[in-house]
Amino acid sequence: MTKAANALSFLLEVALIGAVVMWAIAIWDLAPMLAVAMAGVPAAVLTAVFITSNSKWRLMWPVRPVVAHGLFIAGAIVLIGLEHLSFGWIFLVLAFVSIGLTWRLRGSMRRTDEEMRRLRGAEAVDSGDDSRQRPTGRRAAR
Repeated sequence: MTKAANALSFLLEVALIGAVVMWAIAIWDLAPMLAVAMAGVPAAVLTAVFITSNSKWRLMWPVRPVVAHGLFIAGAIVLIGLEHLSFGWIFLVLAFVSIGLTWRLRGSMRRTDEEMRRLRGAEAVDSGDDSRQRPTGRRAAR
């Protein structure tokens, strides 16, 4: 079930980036390639850094699902407002399905985030100069 939730999350993240590009085309009256460059690329970078489940700097539980689903719903409303009704309604329904899956899997997602916090703490401790290997044997005296 977590694989389905991750796949749905990826689909919603891509749809969110698409909604940002469509918004940029409509609001700023940009050419599609320019809208992708000016709005889509920054949205993709921010999504990859803060929202994706594999990011090193992702937001932690419960902030990440709340922010992500708020953005997904906002993206769906933007698409509906821009009169891309089929895309908007599908996006909205999938966002609510994702909310249901997140609620169902909240225990395992919380444990995963706690493990990430522990790993981050271990990386911070291991990053000092004392963690590097010291030479041993005959060459150690040099």
